[in-house]
Amino acid sequence: MILTYYGHCAFLWTSRTGIRVLIDPYGNSAQSFWFLRVFPQIQADVVLVTHDHFDHNAIGVLPDTPSVLRGPGSFTFGDTVVRGIGDIHSGNSGQRGMQNTIFMVESEGVRYCHIGDNRHNIENEAMYDIGEVDVLMVTVDDSRHLLSYDQVNQLVERIDPKVVVPMHYYINGLTADSSTLETAERWLATQDTVKLLAINSLEIESEDLPSHREVWVFEPVEK
Repeated sequence: MILTYYGHCAFLWTSRTGIRVLIDPYGNSAQSFWFLRVFPQIQADVVLVTHDHFDHNAIGVLPDTPSVLRGPGSFTFGDTVVRGIGDIHSGNSGQRGMQNTIFMVESEGVRYCHIGDNRHNIENEAMYDIGEVDVLMVTVDDSRHLLSYDQVNQLVERIDPKVVVPMHYYINGLTADSSTLETAERWLATQDTVKLLAINSLEIESEDLPSHREVWVFEPVEK
């Protein structure tokens, strides 16, 4: 399966048979200007939306009318299985009761977990539903916009993936200063093994996964 990073929390999975699953396309809102570029016109079979914040749910910018999945449930698309697991948004939004869906995407023997903007102290039932994880996409930036470093590290240790992919941080040329997000450089400096991939797309097979946990940093697609 090929994993492609489009910046912020947006990723595209492309399976061996051509199934294309996109998650959390971003956009600006009338009240908030966070992005310097319009989200690209990506063709996808399925779009996953973890929660209804403007930086995660810009499905209106996509071409055609792909299927959109929100909330818990299990779905199979050819050789790709998607599971949504319900939990709670981090911080003040979560305290006000905002829901967040953690999505599991599995294909070709590799299990991906995208937590959206979830809190770090995930319910035990949701943790059971998550199960084993190979690649975890986790929110982290040096402003601690959603999670503190300790909360990120606790979440990673609890889920115990082989690979951690940071997301939801400031990216030069994409993220506006008005977002108040920062890079993840100071957090990355605390991690044991960090690989700066310098690419936006990577084919990942089970034999490519490391035996000891690594952090992989993707460059986002620039169009």
